[in-house]
Amino acid sequence: MSTLETSYQEMREHDRVEISEVIRVIDRQTGTVLGRLVNISEDGFMLQGPQPINEDNILQLSLEFDPEVSDADPILVGAESLWCHSSNDQTQHWSGFFIIDISDEDNERIKHLTG
Repeated sequence: MSTLETSYQEMREHDRVEISEVIRVIDRQTGTVLGRLVNISEDGFMLQGPQPINEDNILQLSLEFDPEVSDADPILVGAESLWCHSSNDQTQHWSGFFIIDISDEDNERIKHLTG
């Protein structure tokens, strides 16, 4: 874990909860699937995906549930990418995000997920 990632962890107000179900993270501007949600809190989340995500980007994202498991609407967030780490073989990338914009309704849904 990098020093930067450790400092972000220390600043978190809420602990992140691991997600067992498949929730895809999609860039709403491009429609690109960035990866899948690994963990989430009321403040932020981490995703795992095949492509690196540049740090310090502001993205409009959709957290989409597997339609075979849930008919829930996507959770829509504006988020800032804080860090990105690659696997040793560069096939997977983990990225941390801070949520900067979310509706009250979607925020309640995240609270339910992290319950």
